[in-house]
Amino acid sequence: MHPSDPRADWLQPRRRFNAALLALSLGACTSHSGAQPASAQSLRPTSRAFEGPYRPPEGTVWGGIDLMTSRDASSPGNPLVLAGRLLNTSGRPQAGLELQVWQANFSGRYDYHPGEKAGHGRPDAAFRGYGQSEVDPEGWYAFRTIRPVGYRRTLFGVVPWTFVPHIHVAVRSGGRDLLLTQVDLDEVAARRPALAFADHAALMRSEGMRRLVAATGSAAVAEAGTPAGAELIRFDIVLENTR
Repeated sequence: MHPSDPRADWLQPRRRFNAALLALSLGACTSHSGAQPASAQSLRPTSRAFEGPYRPPEGTVWGGIDLMTSRDASSPGNPLVLAGRLLNTSGRPQAGLELQVWQANFSGRYDYHPGEKAGHGRPDAAFRGYGQSEVDPEGWYAFRTIRPVGYRRTLFGVVPWTFVPHIHVAVRSGGRDLLLTQVDLDEVAARRPALAFADHAALMRSEGMRRLVAATGSAAVAEAGTPAGAELIRFDIVLENTR
């Protein structure tokens, strides 16, 4: 769920109230960001977000780092690689933790979810819409997916709401969530272009990226390049110093 959703504010009362929606939904509009670059001396923890109504149901077999239904599946959506590092506030890689991601398809529909309704976008048989991966020893991760679009839903049965393009992320350990957050794609892309990171070359050499290349059959990427034919969204995640 997007952090400007009224339900997110209901669960996180510290956020600013949006006066225009106060009477209807106690809404607030705020945004959250990913981590600062790993070179920062003290990193700010990544903001939390509500998981939303479309998280894959209990018992789902999550699959791997490719959100497509198969290695050779072709979706009408625009290819996207979501990649970054998982760190603590001291900048230490959080190796061994697991990430789960889930999102809508190219038309704003959550095909995999039994609660999805007819009329909420067009189905995409080539797109699974969710996946998981363990971060590598240096904290890197990478997923292949497609760019979701914004979509409209009705909250509480009465409030029309437009959700910006986003991907949900859960950081997990031992079967439990340590952090639920969200990548607002346009915001992150505008604020933190991938090549602005000093360690971009390290990302492209990382075990996480090598796993992605192997899983998807992508051509090898140049050290300072980007995945061929795909948008790269860099989203680092920072946990409180709990380990």
